[in-house]
Amino acid sequence: MSFIKKHAARLLLGVLLFAATAYLAIGFYIYSTLTHSDSGCGLDCANTPNNFTDNWAPSDFAFDQYQVNYWENHQYAGGDTGITLDAWWLPVTTAGAGNAPVVICLHGVRSNKYDQDMLTVAGMLHQQGFNVLLFDQRDHGDSSMEDGRVSLGTREYRDVIASVDWLINEQNIAAERIGLYGESMGASTAAIAFGMDKRIQSVVLDNGYLDLQVLIREELQYQGFPTWLAPGAIWAGTLFAGESLLDPAPSLAFINHYNRPMFAMHGTADTRVLPHHTADMATLGQQQGANLSTWFAEDAVHSGVKYLYPQEFSSRVSTFFANSLSGKRIPNQD
Repeated sequence: MSFIKKHAARLLLGVLLFAATAYLAIGFYIYSTLTHSDSGCGLDCANTPNNFTDNWAPSDFAFDQYQVNYWENHQYAGGDTGITLDAWWLPVTTAGAGNAPVVICLHGVRSNKYDQDMLTVAGMLHQQGFNVLLFDQRDHGDSSMEDGRVSLGTREYRDVIASVDWLINEQNIAAERIGLYGESMGASTAAIAFGMDKRIQSVVLDNGYLDLQVLIREELQYQGFPTWLAPGAIWAGTLFAGESLLDPAPSLAFINHYNRPMFAMHGTADTRVLPHHTADMATLGQQQGANLSTWFAEDAVHSGVKYLYPQEFSSRVSTFFANSLSGKRIPNQD
């Protein structure tokens, strides 16, 4: 009887170990799939600030209204050793940045500075008299490939801070003139950087997420995976890739806000990052006493607010930055 009990215990232990190993293996597959990044510019390589379009799907949007005729290409050190960031600097005049405010624009996952989303926002801001900095986050575009995976903001935020350093040290921009705009993963990266660096004066979060654990569960459901695999994906990232996907978190923006202005928007028809994420930001912001305003744009899809409501988007975003950043805007004369 004792032999049978020992054999059964060993068998049970073996089954549990196999189940745990299989769970983590599946989790690592999901983690690798969700965090895979793309270098280069894909179909968008022909895009530049003065000539760009949507190369992925037919579109009748008037991209030519937001072209910027003068820009500079720069490379500078990122937030970690060995990381070099590739950037487009769009000064508000060919003579330089003047005393105008600056907005750093942050792209989403598997995107880059060549993407029409970023170039459209940059053009809108430039028209309204702002200097704009677009850069490829690590493991994207023309910037350094670190490991071929995104960290969903937990490492990328350091490249945002490095970009602030570059503006201050190399372009002589006062910190009081610097704000952030982020879209999707770029919004969450912006939120983390905003919470970590008090030099950043204000931030716009466009269809971002607040809680990564919730986002991963929803992404798994969207992709057809069981949602109970979400913890395995997070654990596998930590165990096998040394990745801490949950820390620091976008919630830092609402905790370490120091009354700096924040503006969060979301399209009500967004199925990629559900609108409740921005509603959750509003709830947390209220709890923390944050200086937060929100806009829920009716019928707009993911990354689509700017296209469905271009004039209102441009007006709301430019007014927000004009009221929250120091410096004097220089209207675009092109």
